[in-house]
Amino acid sequence: MIVRDEEAVFARCLESLNRIYDELCVVDTGSNDDTVAIARGYGAAVRALDSCNGSDGRIADFALARNEALAMASGDWVLQVDADEVLRSGHERILQYVRTGKADSFGVLMMSNGAQWVSARLFRRMPGAYYRSRIHEYLVHTGSFVQDRTIIIENLQHKIGKEGASERNLRLLCEATKDEPDEARNYHYLGNEHREAQRFADAITCYSVALSKDNFHVARFHTTYYLGVCYMLTGDWPRALDTTFRALQTDPRYAEAHCLLGDIYSGMGLYDYARQWYRSALTIKRPPADAVLGVQPWAYGEHPRQRLAVLRNVINGRA
Repeated sequence: MIVRDEEAVFARCLESLNRIYDELCVVDTGSNDDTVAIARGYGAAVRALDSCNGSDGRIADFALARNEALAMASGDWVLQVDADEVLRSGHERILQYVRTGKADSFGVLMMSNGAQWVSARLFRRMPGAYYRSRIHEYLVHTGSFVQDRTIIIENLQHKIGKEGASERNLRLLCEATKDEPDEARNYHYLGNEHREAQRFADAITCYSVALSKDNFHVARFHTTYYLGVCYMLTGDWPRALDTTFRALQTDPRYAEAHCLLGDIYSGMGLYDYARQWYRSALTIKRPPADAVLGVQPWAYGEHPRQRLAVLRNVINGRA
């Protein structure tokens, strides 16, 4: 674990683990509260680290801190959890995988504010494994990989008195694009930050750059889909349609693209086409089993049903 000023949530996180760990390795990046005392109260080995921070004292490189924590570990297996997260389910599955070694790393289901994605949080400690990227850091691991969505970790952010997640992400992603200007991954996540802040022109630029780099293959559908979303929200219907159909061609198994086409046609007043795509979305019952990046649960039933009900009223009124 890497932590800073987590006294409000730290015990909640540690209690959720039910002491399934043999050792608790904590890197503290500059706490000014009781975070370190809480960690030690749970038997943690704690190491202070400030080299991951910038000259202003704020975090500048999450991967550096993660790798420091990883270097502390002596066990055969590692479970990565953050202080503002809780392990909702899968304790016995984790122990089973550690005992049997079915694979070398496991993707668990992550949840936050309705979004869901998969992250490699349980893995065999082996030479060459390390974290990369100063923000949205990810594990580089050469072993076999298996997903298990019954292991659920939920993020419950608590940013009171701390730098906001959006402010931090934007700051570090801008630096990441300078560090690695050819990495599509950085532009994809920077596009996400701009989109969520409704800076759609900036988001369009970032997503377009990410697609031109085309080396973040796991996100190809999502980058294209979100580019289509931004075009729709700016009222550029032709580009919205073209981009969303490209997303659909990239991977038709995501209901999000079908819903987006329904939304675009509905916005254009082409209700028969919209209805066709909402009905198509309803045929997709769940996200792809191998989905890694975030999916929108509302796309798999709720949204298309609601929109079809609205369209029935619109069409009946028109008639």
